[in-house]
Amino acid sequence: MQIRSINRRCFLKSSAAFGALGSYRVHGQQPQSEFAPVYVDGVKRLWKVGLTLAAPAGFCANVYFTANVPANWKSEQVVKVANEQFTRHVGQYKYRDGLNGLKQILVFMPQVPIRHTAMAHVTFEVERKIVTAPQNKEALKVTPDLPREVRFFLGMSPLIENRNALLLKKANEITADAANDWQRVELIYDWVRENIMYQNGPRKGALATFRAGFGEKEDLTSLFIAFCRNLKIPARTVWVPEHNYAEFYLQAPDRQGYWFPCELSGRRSFGEMNDNRPMLLRGDNFKVPEKPEPQRFVAEHLKVKGGSKPQVRFIREYVQA
Repeated sequence: MQIRSINRRCFLKSSAAFGALGSYRVHGQQPQSEFAPVYVDGVKRLWKVGLTLAAPAGFCANVYFTANVPANWKSEQVVKVANEQFTRHVGQYKYRDGLNGLKQILVFMPQVPIRHTAMAHVTFEVERKIVTAPQNKEALKVTPDLPREVRFFLGMSPLIENRNALLLKKANEITADAANDWQRVELIYDWVRENIMYQNGPRKGALATFRAGFGEKEDLTSLFIAFCRNLKIPARTVWVPEHNYAEFYLQAPDRQGYWFPCELSGRRSFGEMNDNRPMLLRGDNFKVPEKPEPQRFVAEHLKVKGGSKPQVRFIREYVQA
C-alpha cells in the first residue's frame, strides 16, 4: 500500500484548506475581564481522524467521505495539522466550514481496485485550554440584547424542547430563590444531577427524561439545556470523543457575553472544565448537505456509488507522540 505522508511544514498547497480550521493565535493566558472565564494552557495531544477502506470482493467507485474535525476556538482550543496520510486512491480532499463552528474534511476517491486498501488519515495537534470560573459571577446576567449567533441557542433542537409548559414550570420552581442569573443556572445544574439518575440506554430526549427521572449522559445534558432555554438562557451541547457536556451563556454588565462549561455526568464541574479531549462540535442543531434533516451530532458520512461493498473503518483516536 503506497502512502503519501505529508508533513505540515512542507505541504504548502493545503494551507488554504487548513485556514478553514481557524486562524486564532493564543499565547498563554491574556489579561481579561473579571467576568470572563479564565483560560490556562493545557496539554497538547495528537488526534487522528479519517477512513480506512478495503475492497476485498471487487472494486469500489466514486467513494465520498466526510467527518467532523477539531477546529480552533479563540482562547479555548488551538489546532494544527500535524500529519496527513493519503494513499494514491484519494483523488481530492478539502476542509469545509459550516455554521456554528462546524469543520469537516471531505474526501473523494474515484476508484479503489479489488484487494486494495485505501487510507485517508489526518493527525491534528490539539491543545485544549483548562477553563476556570470567573472572579465575578454575581453580576453576570442574560439580557434581551443577545447577538444573533447566540440567540440561535435559544431555539429548538432535536430532542431538546425549548418551549414546553411543563419544563418551564419546573425550571421556574427550581430557580425561585436564586439571587442572580449565575445562581439560577447553578440551581438547574444541581437539580438535574441530584434528581435525574444516570442510566445507560437509548436516548429519550429532554422532556421524556424529565418524565422518566432517568437517562443516559446525553439526556442529562439535553434536559439541562432545555431548562435553560425555557428560561431564555442560551445553552448548547459540546461534543468531545465518546462524551458530551453543556455550555451556558451569560453577559457582563457591558453586554459582553461568555460561554461557561458544565459537566452533567461524572465529577461535579460547574463553570469550569479540565478535559484534554478535543472539542469536535459546539451545538445540537446542525445542517449539512449530506442529510435532509437537522443533526444533533454530525457523524461520519460515507457513500459508495459503484462497485462492491467495502470493508470500512472510521478513525477517531488518540495517537501517542
